[in-house]
Amino acid sequence: MGFSARLTAAMVTLIVLGVAATGALTYHNASIVEVPRALDRLDSHAQLLASDLETSVRGSRGDVLGIPTAAAVALEGIRRTTRAGGVDPFGVTTLTQWRGELGRGFAAKLAANPDYRQIRLIGAADGGREIARTDRLGPGNAVRIAPETELQPKGDRDYFQRAMRLHAGEVDISAVELDREHGAVDAPHVPIVRASTPVVGPDGRPSGIVVIDIDLREPFARARERALPGGEVYVVNASGDYLVRPNPAREFGSTLGATSRLPDDFPALADMLARGKTAPQLVQKHSGAEFGAALAGVRLAEGPQVFVVEAMPYADLAPTLTIVRNSTLAAVLMAAIGAVLLAIVLARSLTRPLTQMTAAIESFGHGEPLSLPTRSSGEIGTLARAFDRVAAEVREKTASLETEIAERRRLFASSLDLILIADREGTFIDISPSAEAILGYRPEEMIGRNGAVFVHPGDVERTRNEMRAASRGHATRNYDCRYVHRDGRIVPLTWSGAWLEQEQRYFFIGRDMTQRIALEQQLRQSQKLDAIGHLTGGVAHDFNNILTVITGSIEILADEVAQSPQLAAIARMVEDAAARGTDLTRQLLAFARKQPLQPRSTDVNRLILDTAKLLRSTLGESVEIKTTLEEDPWPAMVDPSQLGTALINLAVNARDAMPRGGKLILETHNLVLDTSFAAIHAEEIRPGPYVMIAVTDTGVGIPADIRDMVFEPFFTTKEVGQGTGLGLSMVYGFVKQSGGHIKIYSEESHGTTFQLYLPRSSESVVQVERPTDAAEGGEETILVVEDDALVRQYVIAQLESLRYAVLAAASAREALDIVASGRAFDLLFTDVILGSEVNGPALADEILRLRPGIKVLYTSGYTKDAIVTQGRVEPGVALITKPYRKTELAQKIRAVLGTPSGAAEQKWLRRLR
Repeated sequence: MGFSARLTAAMVTLIVLGVAATGALTYHNASIVEVPRALDRLDSHAQLLASDLETSVRGSRGDVLGIPTAAAVALEGIRRTTRAGGVDPFGVTTLTQWRGELGRGFAAKLAANPDYRQIRLIGAADGGREIARTDRLGPGNAVRIAPETELQPKGDRDYFQRAMRLHAGEVDISAVELDREHGAVDAPHVPIVRASTPVVGPDGRPSGIVVIDIDLREPFARARERALPGGEVYVVNASGDYLVRPNPAREFGSTLGATSRLPDDFPALADMLARGKTAPQLVQKHSGAEFGAALAGVRLAEGPQVFVVEAMPYADLAPTLTIVRNSTLAAVLMAAIGAVLLAIVLARSLTRPLTQMTAAIESFGHGEPLSLPTRSSGEIGTLARAFDRVAAEVREKTASLETEIAERRRLFASSLDLILIADREGTFIDISPSAEAILGYRPEEMIGRNGAVFVHPGDVERTRNEMRAASRGHATRNYDCRYVHRDGRIVPLTWSGAWLEQEQRYFFIGRDMTQRIALEQQLRQSQKLDAIGHLTGGVAHDFNNILTVITGSIEILADEVAQSPQLAAIARMVEDAAARGTDLTRQLLAFARKQPLQPRSTDVNRLILDTAKLLRSTLGESVEIKTTLEEDPWPAMVDPSQLGTALINLAVNARDAMPRGGKLILETHNLVLDTSFAAIHAEEIRPGPYVMIAVTDTGVGIPADIRDMVFEPFFTTKEVGQGTGLGLSMVYGFVKQSGGHIKIYSEESHGTTFQLYLPRSSESVVQVERPTDAAEGGEETILVVEDDALVRQYVIAQLESLRYAVLAAASAREALDIVASGRAFDLLFTDVILGSEVNGPALADEILRLRPGIKVLYTSGYTKDAIVTQGRVEPGVALITKPYRKTELAQKIRAVLGTPSGAAEQKWLRRLR
């Protein structure tokens, strides 16, 4: 073989091998970075989809636990109502009303969470029959309260039997299943999860359960639609049955009788599914096609586990490698053809440039700058330029990969969550900069140290167990763990972590839960106070009827024994005790937000100045009162008398907190509370303009461990006999009922500040004259309707002592019979709640229809919203609250009837002469 032939062969071999080596090196280098990067991206996206799926049902556990208290009350009421023949003897409530009240409460929760399909209360009696159900089976999926005819027995259901075996405060989360109880024909594919909890009765035994059905169609649809380009998303249960897949016809096969499972399509994923979780990897489909696959497990509301699987064909998973491979093959082919042609024509002349190109290729393989004879003429120059373009493509792709790696580092550096990377022994390899904001340590202070140094001692062993489980290939670890901040405080974190087998390291992402835990505690405290409020409101209602008789009777008795000092002293003692009982019930009603308020546009500065004058003698000379008032305060929509009482209660508490004297500072400010302020408070507060009143003392402060209990009724730190423990609870109830908000800022040994946020009024300030103490009667006729015999007798005696003619009725029916008889009267004086199906307002409407122009005066100890809307007496309604004295009754009646006229006026004038 001649030199030209040998040179041609060598030239072709050299060029082909050089281009192939360059392509192979490029392909190898790219595969080292591209495939793990693509699998990591696939794994991160699967984790994101799993997190979104878990988020859709995360609040269901807390929501279902918030229902049993009201449900237990309703069950007890329904039991009483059933035993009493259909009407609750305590609350005068029918079975329909009990169910309606439950249904409306359930409807509010359905309206607040569009993923809730239905909420039910199922009693233990009568085969586990539904007592109340609110669902979305109305027209257009509208929320509706199911009629009684649709309520069915559910005692044979698995979720009912599981929930009945739970203790109070425990929740059963069902597996994902199709709703076969409602709409099974028209819409069978409704995936749901049921959250159930027992309702514990007064005897401590479960009397039923509360069930929330969570509709997973929207979360599943989002998971299906959010697949990466070219990828497919599957959701399966622990057995591998499809819950979500690209072809909906194969979902829920085990339920619909056509079993369809993930291991049937991806045999290699059966091992991942059995172990719960491994690193993302390349697997083969049953057809033999190669896919990248990632699996993320999640427990829906801490219930049964489901898995999100995302798979992507290899060509879509690593498109860069496909491009490199194709371009390399094309370059090799082009180089071979060009080398043969050029070697045949110019073999000898190519020796020098060929040597140069060989050296350049060798240097390029070592990462050195590429130097090719691109300016040469002929085929050698063309070949050099072609190889230079291939090298340029390789450099461009390498730069692109380096850019992507840099972007991942930037994401790592800008993450608000804490990202930790540790080796097998738990020594930190890399830490995100967010560590300084969350734990107070700079990353360089933690890298190289074992994580056990920073974990709370009580959670070290648990963290090690989670790491061992992850390294054994178990599912992605999701757990809570406390770390210790640099300043010593505890930082609660919720972690998601995995063992990366290829890299032989742990990867953890931790989210700071401090603010969320604080909000949950605030919500639980608010719910606790609301529950106590419902109880105290009911007690105060019944006690008011008793106090009405005691208060009025002692007035009559005092008049009769006025000439006997010993008996008069006893009467005064009973009267003082009744007054204390009256104050107690009013404070209970104020805390329970059941005290009828008469709010009006109020000048808070003037009210504070008037109150301060009264306080100077009450607080004593050792307490200095200072006012810092807004120059141009907004008027507040509030009941001024209740506000004055609240300020006095706060001032008296401040005095007791300053046994050696100090300062009491009263402030007012105009404030606009924005949405961010409302968002961080778990209580019912709306953004908008408010008038803020601050009461500050320089006393001993409130210890942190009891700060959340100061608004609870009967809670007091004073010695026995020095306080009822209702002062602050009354203030809390009054502010909440007024549509406001109250906050406490306290520091031990420095003092306490109470901030009252009251809604701004859009009306001008109203000045109301104080009534006189005169108790004048009249000659008119009054129809008294009162179902309590003792109260009715007391009212009749008081009205007759005021010279009124009285007609008495014990029920609405008796009152209507008196009207039908034609007997005349000038005023209807009726209790709001009567012992029949017709209440006071309904009776008044009927009488006014029959006799237009009749005056109406209502009385009640607890109105249950019959004439009160959101704690405020409706406009134009006259109301006197129980208990009341003779003077108050006389003044209210005269205010409703007006000045006497006609013959009554002549008698009035004769009495004046």
